[in-house]
Amino acid sequence: MKSAKKTEQRVIVGIAGGSGSGKTTFSRKVVEECRKIGISGRIFSLDHYYRPLEYLKLSERKDYNFDHPDAIDFTLAYAHLRRLAAGERVAQPIYDFKSYTRKPGTSACAPAQLIVVEGLYALYPPEFLSLYNYRIFVSTGIATAVLRRIARDVGERGREVEGAKHQILTTVLPMYETYVRPTQKNAHFSIDWTGEEIPEKATEGLVRMVRDFFR
Repeated sequence: MKSAKKTEQRVIVGIAGGSGSGKTTFSRKVVEECRKIGISGRIFSLDHYYRPLEYLKLSERKDYNFDHPDAIDFTLAYAHLRRLAAGERVAQPIYDFKSYTRKPGTSACAPAQLIVVEGLYALYPPEFLSLYNYRIFVSTGIATAVLRRIARDVGERGREVEGAKHQILTTVLPMYETYVRPTQKNAHFSIDWTGEEIPEKATEGLVRMVRDFFR
């Protein structure tokens, strides 16, 4: 039988990795599998917290380095994560990747038993690390990551292929080496995702740890 204390608590998991590593897909799978066993879950994506750039011309926004940690409003993201952990709802910004800035209005975000913080820099801010029960870093081969990134940028974010390739060479890869990959040392577990299939053992292991927390 669950104790009252365990029921009130939440598991917060940080999942980081380079662009195209599969961290978003892995996060969704973990939340999906936890829901199947009766544990409510939600993804807290740091993509919502890119800074608003409406003060810049569209051409300047396109040249903005979205892969640098300064592009993310960690202060707001941290405040929202703390409120979710306390069982409160928050109003998340809505980011429009086609216009390179935030949309007007917000999106309601409700707390859940499992909160998965997902993003390039999920393991970057020290204040975030102290909130996590588990920290995961997902990595994959450079060729696979680049192909996934281009497919996403063109298919979901309205980018041109040449523009996507230019961004990968000028900001994505340099920022990964400088800022993202070093955060792997902050992870409790690292997943080397090779191939297209979601890593089942890693998924099962994390779901088991979340399940055991609520027992």
